[in-house]
Amino acid sequence: PEALSHPFCYAIVLATGVGLGLPMGLAVAGAGAIFGAELGFLVVAVGQLIGLIVNWNLCRHCCRNWFISRFKRRNRTRWLLSAMNSSLSWQSILLLRLSLLPTAAVSACCALSATSWRPYAMSSAVLVIRFGLMVNAGALGVSLIRSEGSIQGASLLAVTATATLIGIAFVNCTELRRPHNKSESHTTSTKKRHQ
Repeated sequence: PEALSHPFCYAIVLATGVGLGLPMGLAVAGAGAIFGAELGFLVVAVGQLIGLIVNWNLCRHCCRNWFISRFKRRNRTRWLLSAMNSSLSWQSILLLRLSLLPTAAVSACCALSATSWRPYAMSSAVLVIRFGLMVNAGALGVSLIRSEGSIQGASLLAVTATATLIGIAFVNCTELRRPHNKSESHTTSTKKRHQ
C-alpha cells in the first residue's frame, strides 16, 4: 500500500504490531529497504519505542492479574506463579535483548513478571544496536540488488555487527565472572573460620 511508503504511517503500523506483541522483525528490516538506513532507523526507533511502551502497559496492567487469577485456579499451572512473582535483573534482560528471541516475547515476559520498569527500560536501550543492524541489512540488501552497494553501507553493517558481538561477549564475561568471585569469597571466609 502507498500509505506504508510514508514514514509516519509506517511507524504507526510498526508501533501497533509491537504493542500487540506481533513479530515485527521483517518490518524492521523493511524500513531500511524502503526508507534507507538513516530515515529507516529513525522510523524504527520511534515505532519500537511507542510499541514497547504500549506492550509493557498492556501486559502489566491488563494481562498480569488475569494470568495470576487463572494460574491460581489450576493446580497444574501454579508453578508459573513463582515465575511471575520473580524479578529479572538488568543483566538477564540485557542477555535476552541481545539474543535472537522475538522482542515482543521478551517484553511480554518482563511485563508479566515482577520486574520493575527501570531495569527493563535501561536494558532495552541495547535494542538500538539490534535495530540498527537489521535496518542496515535491509538497506544494504536493496542497494546490492540495485547494484548500488557502497563500501559505506557494508562498513556500517560490519561495525554494527562487531559492536553487537562485543556487547554480547562483554555481558557473558561479566555473568561468568560473578559465580567465580562468589566462590572465591566463600572459600576465603571458610579459611578464616578454620584459622
